[in-house]
Parts: sequence; C-alpha cells; structure tokens
Amino acid sequence: MITIKRYEVADSHQWDAFVGDSKNGTFLFRRGYMDYHSDRFTDHSLLFFDERNCLIALLPGNEVNDGIKEYHSHQGLTYGGFILNPKNKAEEVLMLFDETIKYLKDAGFAQWHYKQMPTIYHRCPSQEDEYALWRNSATIECCLLSVSVPLQQTFNAPKVEGCRKRGKNKALENGYQVEETQDLELFWPIMVENLRQKYASAPIHTLQEMKLLQRRFPRQIRCFVVQKDGKPEAGAIVYLANEETVHLQYAHATEKGKKERTLDLLYLFLIEKFRDEGYHYFDFGTSNENHGQYLNTTLIANKEGFGARGIAYKTFCIPLKQATIGKL
Repeated sequence: MITIKRYEVADSHQWDAFVGDSKNGTFLFRRGYMDYHSDRFTDHSLLFFDERNCLIALLPGNEVNDGIKEYHSHQGLTYGGFILNPKNKAEEVLMLFDETIKYLKDAGFAQWHYKQMPTIYHRCPSQEDEYALWRNSATIECCLLSVSVPLQQTFNAPKVEGCRKRGKNKALENGYQVEETQDLELFWPIMVENLRQKYASAPIHTLQEMKLLQRRFPRQIRCFVVQKDGKPEAGAIVYLANEETVHLQYAHATEKGKKERTLDLLYLFLIEKFRDEGYHYFDFGTSNENHGQYLNTTLIANKEGFGARGIAYKTFCIPLKQATIGKL
C-alpha cells in the first residue's frame, strides 16, 4: 500500500535527503532551488510512503487552475517526473502512477502534465516511468531537442569540428583567457545585452535570484568568463547537476567576443575541464521555440560542432478523466 502526502515546508529535510540518495535526482530538485520562485507557482509536490511509512518516491509539481484544474511537473524546472531511489522496481513505479492518478482524480484535476527527465541525468537506469506512461495512454505534448557531448566515450565519439579548434586558437592568439569567478556581475551585463539585441528578451533568472541560488549551491552553480586585459568579452554559468552531467545554463559573448571567437575557446575549455573531472555528459541545452515546433538550426548546428548530439526533453499528458487504474 502506498500513501501520498502533499509537501509542506516541514518536509524539506526529508525531501532533500531523498534527492541526494536517489537514482535520478539533481540539485534542481532540492528545496533551496525549487522554492526560490515559490511566489510564481502553487506548489503541489508529493511524497510517497510505503506500508512501513518509508519514503519511496517524490514528485515535484505545481497546480494550475485556469478554468480547468491541471497538475504539472514543476513548471519552474527544466525537467521533472518521479524521483526514485535505487530500490524502486518496475512494478512499484506502475503502482506509483496508479496511486497518483487516483489522488489527482479525487482532487479534481483534469490533466496531468509529466515532464520527463532526460536519460543523461540518471545516475543509473531509470526509465520505468517511460513504460508506465505508455501503459497509461500518455501522449507526447512537447518535445524539445538538446545536444550533449559524451565526455568519456572514446569509441566512435563525434569529433570537434576543425573550425571550432581554429576559433579557440584565434582567441588564444588574441590574448584571451578563461577564468572561473564568483562575481556574476562580470558576466551578467554581457548576457543581458546579447539577449536584448538578438532576441528582444531577458534572462529567465534575475541577477538577484542567481546570486541567491549561487550562495545556496556554490559547488553546483559555477561562473566562467573569457577576458583579456581584465575585460570580460564572454562568459557562461554552468550547473553541475549531479555526479554525471554538467548543464550549460547560460553562455553569451559581446559582439567583439563573437568576432574574436571567445565562445569557441570557452566551450572547448569547459568540455575538457569537466571531462578531466570525470563527468560523463556536457549538456548544451535545448534549441527550440514555439513549444518545440521551431528548431533553431543555426544554433543547434553550432553546438553540434563541438561533438554534441541529440537528447530529447519530452513532456507527456495524461487525460485523467479517461485514465484507469489497477492495470498490473
């Protein structure tokens, strides 16, 4: 028998401890990260306990009630789904889906939007949810495409394009160096200006929010700048998601930095650094707009030039009114 409890602040220590020991968790699921924007979302995360009252799974989520009550994998996170421990097996995951569907239907939800975690963020195989989604007639409502570099693969691994290596050498010849910094303000104006000029947009996070998150997670949130004579012309913020995968959260350059190929230098530096540190994947992030329908082919081709290849970020929808339980 599985019991479901809605998350409360008093559960934060137990929640974080489970994420740390899970087989597919990242630091984004820690409450210190999830709750920094709690004012924007109505949190409805769930904890699952077995008959011995042992915590066996988590489900980060929020609810939306805009005429129709819907349950979402937390919309403030890039990916989501069930957070599981190494002991969870296929039958238990099917039971988790059954109990969640019953819980959500009883609570008046009409749909469940399940944002699946890409496999490169798994610490060990953890795709039981994929089977359970199929069993519950879930349909893909969004598919975003990211590209990632396999850092430890040597056989038949994609090669870095020669133009990227030449770009790196050009930046080095022009006197640029990559340095890690705790001062986000060295990079932030570069990003803000580039997003404004190129996309008429702004960063997802404010500078104050990112500073807060960096203070909470100094080992996981790292900032690098490319500079010459003390003046930054490019930079990046990377997330060390877990022991396996590094995610490129933000990366931008000034117009001068782009011309002098500072991003080629930066990306190859980061790839080599985290390869040497034992990480398995360097994830460049998605290259889509319009809910996945538009693929920025120029942007993704640039990332692929560093030896990165495709990883899907999928979101499923389960219509709860039609869902049935007890399919074991």
